[in-house]
Formats: sequence, structure tokens, C-alpha cells
Amino acid sequence: MASGNRQNFDSTEDLRLAGMRLQVIYYLAIGIFGILITRLWFLQVMNSAVFADRAEANRIRILPIPARRGTIFDRKGNVLVTSKSSYNIVLSRRDVRPNEFPQMAALLAENLDIDPKWLANRFDAAKYEAQYESIVVKELASPADVSWVEAHQYEYPMIRAEEAPQRVYRYGQMAAHAIGYVGEVSPEELKRPNGQFSKEEGYRLGDIIGKFGIERTYNDILMGKDGERRVLVDSRGRIQREIEVIPPIPGRDFYSTLDLDIQKAAEEQADTMPAGRGAIAVMDPNNGEILAMVSRPSFDPNIFSQRAKTPEGKEEIRELYEDPDKPLYNRVIQGAFPPGSTWKLMTAVAALNEGTITPEKSRVQDGDLQVGNYLMHSMSHLGQPPIHDAIVHSCDGYFYRLGIKLGVEKFEKWVSAFHFGQRTGIDLPHELAGIAPTRQTKQKEYGWQIKKVEKQLEEATDKTFRGQLEFRIKQLQHEAEWTDYDMAASAFGQGRNASTPVQLLRYVGALANGGHLHTPHLLFKAVPGVDRKGVEHGEIRYEDKNAFDVPMSDEIHKIVVDGMYGVVNEGGGTGGGARVEGFDVCGKTGTAQVASRDKAGSKTKDHAWFIGFAPRDKPEICSVILTENAGFGGTHSAPRTKAIYEDYYRRTRGLPDLAEGTKSEGAKTGEAKKIGNATTGNAEKVKATQ
Repeated sequence: MASGNRQNFDSTEDLRLAGMRLQVIYYLAIGIFGILITRLWFLQVMNSAVFADRAEANRIRILPIPARRGTIFDRKGNVLVTSKSSYNIVLSRRDVRPNEFPQMAALLAENLDIDPKWLANRFDAAKYEAQYESIVVKELASPADVSWVEAHQYEYPMIRAEEAPQRVYRYGQMAAHAIGYVGEVSPEELKRPNGQFSKEEGYRLGDIIGKFGIERTYNDILMGKDGERRVLVDSRGRIQREIEVIPPIPGRDFYSTLDLDIQKAAEEQADTMPAGRGAIAVMDPNNGEILAMVSRPSFDPNIFSQRAKTPEGKEEIRELYEDPDKPLYNRVIQGAFPPGSTWKLMTAVAALNEGTITPEKSRVQDGDLQVGNYLMHSMSHLGQPPIHDAIVHSCDGYFYRLGIKLGVEKFEKWVSAFHFGQRTGIDLPHELAGIAPTRQTKQKEYGWQIKKVEKQLEEATDKTFRGQLEFRIKQLQHEAEWTDYDMAASAFGQGRNASTPVQLLRYVGALANGGHLHTPHLLFKAVPGVDRKGVEHGEIRYEDKNAFDVPMSDEIHKIVVDGMYGVVNEGGGTGGGARVEGFDVCGKTGTAQVASRDKAGSKTKDHAWFIGFAPRDKPEICSVILTENAGFGGTHSAPRTKAIYEDYYRRTRGLPDLAEGTKSEGAKTGEAKKIGNATTGNAEKVKATQ
């Protein structure tokens, strides 16, 4: 009986457990179906618009159409920079998985002659870009490249040939440092927070932007608004048909202040510089418009816009960066050089304004000057000349003594008044401020040395060594004090003094017009149009918001102008090589010492300056010429000024060209060098064909 009861109990328990299991399965099934129904409702009802957009995106592709950059003209409407039609080979990232990049790189490198290393870097940079953007893998594609892409369109629909404008610098290296060049925006620029070309500003990998010069400063004017093509594609990304085309809006045309005729004349003179290094800048002294800008050595911007991704172009660019003479360096705004005797005019203006000398009593001793342990040499020994003769004959001894007599406080006041040691604000990137010859500059120079010794003193334990360090600190502090030698050297443009050519250009413009310092600039006007963000703009003209005046009475101005006229036109004047019959050229030579006389060599020979303007009474043109490591300013830079001014004078007055026998030495030298270059070029061509 007991055994039967136990069996009945076990059967009942099994039934109860089975029922419980069925209930669990029942509720689990209800839960699963509930989740599925909820998910389906979310996908089909709540999120239907999102998935509809994704489905539509899988069918419709948006292909960008690059906008043509605006044309750059000179002030008279001569085309300096334009764009031509070309083709780019692009790869759609949407149709290529990241793990397929190596295979795709090998395919492109083999069939389209693309550097595999460059392509690998390109794909690596693209990883950080938007998922569906196209990647430009080759610019300036050849007809053979385009034919290969079109022939394999069915097999590789992710590779396309797209029409794109290409920048053309019509005159090659002419005005290259003023105009600049373009290139592709770099990953670093895109990542830079709030940078000019950052992602926040709407830029993306593949965009062509200005990298240097006008192209960079006025990129927003020159860069148009890209258009787009909407096309229908199949499941493999092959284009089936075009749905819509939104045409691109070209960039606005830009009229620079450059004058092509003056630029050509300046380029010819720059080509004759003995060391192949120097700078020429020409400006309208009445408004600050730059008429010509030359820096030597130079470069061809077409390398960057048309050959940057070719093996040959890469080699050319590498050579430009490694060249010790720095051809990519704009000496007009980035070269800081001792200004030499060109600064004597500032010292004269300061002394006359401060009453250190007067128009009636301006005689100061000339000749060598012993200052402490230094004997300061003077090439002139005119006794006690008046200020006019001191300017005409560039009397070093006169200005040594005048500077000491003026004093450092008043001298620094006028250095600041002319804004030396400050950027001019020219509308080009990377301008240097130069170095102002002031007590602060000298103290800063010695300050780091003093701090270095003070740190050594803190760590020193030896009593004798500590005493030596303390003595050295006192010695440096004494050397950091401003001396009569510093004052005498600074008064005639040496010492702790470095000016950029553009600073001297603004300065000579003010000497010409009576003390009005206009901001040098290259924008003449930009035509009305739409910017890259689609915003409408009217015509833009330059507004000089940074112009300023320095005190210069009519009497003082006349003394300065008469002196500068005498430099060029009086017997014995140091700038006679700049004289142009009928044009009343005024100027000032400068010979800036780079190294002491006993250490000077070919690379440290004196720099030759000439600053000038013409005509005397109503100035139309002013200029600065620096011939590096050449020698005397009157010998090497004044004749180059003559050639430029002579060309300008005869063209603007409608006069015939000078006969061959009466051309200026600078002009004849320029033509001789051009003929020599042409002969060499022809010889090379003959050799290449043999």
C-alpha cells in the first residue's frame, strides 16, 4: 500500500511540474512576440522616415562639382591668374570598405601612375573624413587616365573621372610672392579648431584653397560655391541616370593693385642681382597701393597647382624647401635686414622736430668718432656740414654725433612714431615685425643670458664658482645698458636694427608725401558676387583703417625732400645712379654692414639699399630696392631704380623708348642677362635633341 501511494504522489508531482513548465513557455512566448511587435512598430512607424531616407540615399548619390576660382587681374585688367578645365580621378568612399583600401591603392597605382606611398597617406587621412565623401586620387588626369576609368566603369563603379578647374599662373614666377599659390587643404588645417580652413568653416578633404599670398588672404573672395549632381545608382553604385544638376557658382574676380608693366620692369632688374638674392617693391605713396613686388630667388606657382602630385613636381617642391637661398621666402615682408643709411632720414626728422638741430643751425661735426673702446669710421670728412649736405653725402660721422646729441628717449619716441618694429598690416600672410633699435630690444637680448647664469647660480655650491657667476651676472647687466655706441650705431641704421623692405617702403612713402603713412596693400577691388557660403556681396574696395601720420612740418618736409633730391641730382650725391632726366627722382642710398670688415665674405658682403620716389613735387611712385650681399647701395640699387623709373616715366608720358646707346646701365644689364639666359636655354634644347 505504501508503495502505491508513493507512485501516485510522484505522478501528481510530475504533472504539476509539467504544468508549470508550460506556463513559463507560454509567458516567454508572449514576451518574445511582444518584443518583436514593439520592434516592428518602432521600425515601421516611429522610424520610418529615417529608414526611408537611408533607402533613398542608397539609390541617390550627390556628386560635387568644384567651382572655378576667381580670376586675378592687375590694376589695368591684365589677366595674371586664371583657371583651365581639367579632370580629376576620384574614389567614392561609400563603395569601398576600409579593409579594401590596400587592394584599391594597388589597382590605382598600377593603372593610373600614382605614387603608392602618397596614395597610402591619402587613404589614411581620408579615414577621418565624412563617411560618404569622395577622395581625389589624381589631379590633372591625362586622356589615357580618363579612358581607363571609363573603360572600367562597370567593373569599378567607385572610380570616376570628374571635371575640375585647374589654376594657371600665366606669367610663371612673375609676382609669385605677391600672388601666392593654391593647394589642397591639409588634414592639419582641417583639424585646427576654429582655423581659417577648419571643418567648422565647412571645408573638407580635397578642397583647393589659397596657401600663400593673395590666394590665401583673399581665399573667401576667390573661392566659389561648389555645385552638385544628383544621380540614381544601382546596388553596386553604378550611375543609372542623372536626376538634377545644381551648377557651381564661380569665385569672384579679383583686381590687384599690381601694374604689369612696372612688375615686368622690376622683375628684369631683380634678375640682374649679383648674388641672386634681393627684393624690390614699388608703391603709390598717395594711397599705399603696391604696384610691383619682387623677391629673389623666386619660384613657379604652377608647380603647386599642376604638378604637386607628380614625381617630378614633388622633387621640384622638395628642392624649393631645401634651397638655402629660400625661394619660397618673401623677402619684401619676411626679410629683416639692417637698413643702413636709409635710416638717417628718420634721425634727421626726429632731430629737427625735437629742436636738437634747427633749419638755421644744423651743423654737426663729421668724421670718425671714438666711443669708448670703439673707433667708428666715417667715409666722409666734411668738417661741420649742414643737414642738407649730410644727407646728400650720407655723412656717417654727422649722424653718429647727431644721434648721441638727440638722446635715446627722443630717438625711441620717433622709432615708435614711424612704427618700426611693428607689422605694416599689408594684406599678405606671415609678415614679420622686424627689430626696433631700442633699450627694450637690447635688454631682451641680454635677458635670457642673465636668466641662464642666474639658474646656474641657484644650483652652484662651490663658493669660488658662485663668485664667478655673480660677477658674470653684473657684467651682463652692465653690457645690457644702452651706451653712446648703441645710440650712434642706431642713428645711422646699424646696431640692433632690422627692418623689412615693406616697412622702408611705407616710410619712404611718408617722406615723399609729408608724413602720411598708408598701409601697403594689394587689393584694388573685388567684383560683386556670391561667396562659398552662398552670401551675396557687392563690390569690395580696400579701406585703409590703419593709416597714421607722423609730425612733419612743411619746412622739415622741404629739408628732407631737398636732401633726397640732392642725393640723386647734385654732384657728389651718393645716389646719382638713379637720376632720370626730366623726372626729378629723390632718394637715399644705404649700405648695410652684415659682418665686420675683417670677416666679410661673399655671403656676408654689405647689403645695398636704395629708397626713392618721383617726381619731387607731386610724387606718383616710390620704391625700395635691396640687393643682398652686393656692396654699395649707390652702385648696385640706385641704377636698378633708374631703370624702373625711366620705364615708368616714358610710358606714362607717352615718350618713345630710349635709343640703345642711351639706355640706363640697369636696363642694359637686364637685357644682357636675358639674352644670355635665352642663349643658354637654346643650347640646352639643342643638346637635348641630339
